[in-house]
Amino acid sequence: MMEKPYIKDVISELKILGYEEILAKKILIKYYRPLKRSLGFELNAYDFAKELDLIDKANQRKIDPSDPNMIYIGHLKIRMKSNN
Repeated sequence: MMEKPYIKDVISELKILGYEEILAKKILIKYYRPLKRSLGFELNAYDFAKELDLIDKANQRKIDPSDPNMIYIGHLKIRMKSNN
């Protein structure tokens, strides 16, 4: 998979965005399939790399109760587990 030109371009764009090559490959492998399924191949390599970057940063974000853009759903996870 890593030998395809589109994938190579996405990795090079991730390196331009500040990722090391090994980390860029890990991020690409982790989020490639879900992003491809939701966005398809309509995006060029730069836009696809930006989406990967946004998703990775969103997943690394820490929970901050004072941030109005974050919604705590931990209590819902507990309720869902107890209903099963």
